[in-house]
Amino acid sequence: MQSYSSHLPEPATRTPLSLRNGCVLYSLFFGASITEAVSVNLIPLTLALFTRDPNIIFWILAINPALGFIVQPIFGLISDRVWTGLGRRALFLVCSPPIIALTLILIPFLDTLWIMVIVIVILQFFQDIINGTDQPLIADLVPPPHRTMVLGAVKAAENLGIIIVLFLGMPLVEWYRKQSGFEYYGLPLYVFAAACQILFVSLAATLLHERKRTNLGRSNPEVSVKSYLNDFFAQPMLFRIALAYFFRSFSRSAVVGSIALYTLHTLQLSEHEFGISWGLMPFISLLAGVPLGMVAERFAKDRVLQFAFVMLIVSCSVGYFGHGVMGLVFASLIFGIADMLLEVTLKAFMSEHYPADQTGQLAGAVNCFYAAGRVVGLLVVGYCVKLMNPQIDWARITETAYVDYSVIWMISSIGAVLGMIVLSTTKDLRFERELQERMTMDSTGRS
Repeated sequence: MQSYSSHLPEPATRTPLSLRNGCVLYSLFFGASITEAVSVNLIPLTLALFTRDPNIIFWILAINPALGFIVQPIFGLISDRVWTGLGRRALFLVCSPPIIALTLILIPFLDTLWIMVIVIVILQFFQDIINGTDQPLIADLVPPPHRTMVLGAVKAAENLGIIIVLFLGMPLVEWYRKQSGFEYYGLPLYVFAAACQILFVSLAATLLHERKRTNLGRSNPEVSVKSYLNDFFAQPMLFRIALAYFFRSFSRSAVVGSIALYTLHTLQLSEHEFGISWGLMPFISLLAGVPLGMVAERFAKDRVLQFAFVMLIVSCSVGYFGHGVMGLVFASLIFGIADMLLEVTLKAFMSEHYPADQTGQLAGAVNCFYAAGRVVGLLVVGYCVKLMNPQIDWARITETAYVDYSVIWMISSIGAVLGMIVLSTTKDLRFERELQERMTMDSTGRS
């Protein structure tokens, strides 16, 4: 039987994750997820106070992943090649959050759309720096056999942050709106997210213990566009897995990026009802993260991912045909399991193809696929929503007018089908190698 071991690079570490670094990772991903949840769920509603045109809203929302397409790979690469008193990745994780916190506090006080856009650009730029430097830490600090489980744990941390924003933050937004109207809309939640950036990201990153790396003997330390692409395509399976990551991002963003608008403007529910219904999505992900990571490790990851895409399609069907709070509840539960299974399995799958001295560089490269999927998903939603509502005069629409956003479920399902097709061309090389080793041991034992 063919050996696959030569196709997998030596990992950055084979040493189990320390308790200290594990706690820091949990804190980093938790704090960053608070801001991400606010960006996904509250900023669209804030923008809708300036304009209800979905094309304009989703073009602005697409700034985040569009910036990520550039920022994340650059800072992933830089963080591979620097060393400071704080470490490699920690330098950026300490310095970015105070700027993010300032922009979050400013947003409720802005009354001009173009100034709002500038502040959102600054917010997303530094958030992308965090995303570009915290994700390579998994490959830096965790050996391959433990990555799905650790990813399940840090994704549980992320989902805990999302749960807090949805279950507690969105009802707080509704309460504040009823007390103060739409002036300074969302102020308490924006301030809370700013505080979490400082406490759980910036301060926690000062406790991160990174190992200083010596020169690993790369023949070409200078990076050009050509060498960057050569490094990426030198891992034969990575492009196809990253392409599946693109479709996963496309499918997820089509729903998650517009679910708040769908809930308030299509289902005509309140912020509180939105929070307690869609909040079950991250809640089920929180509970299932570590178990799903452990189960996924027992099977070929390409097959696990295809199964997860099938579940995503089922959740979209429930969301499309369901009605009211209960329809959203059932859709969120199924979506949460599928989303977590995709997340922990895809990232572990890709990280097995990162050489030790290129974890930040290659993690940044695959993040480009994720960012591109988000951009395309958001822009397609904006275009299709406008196309599906030809009767609306967007220049005269009121804050509470009905807009049909239900097309988001169909768009997401199409992306899931395309992801399954791409995954049919991949193989879990480590799983096949370990299967081969078990078969060899069994045959030796019998002989």
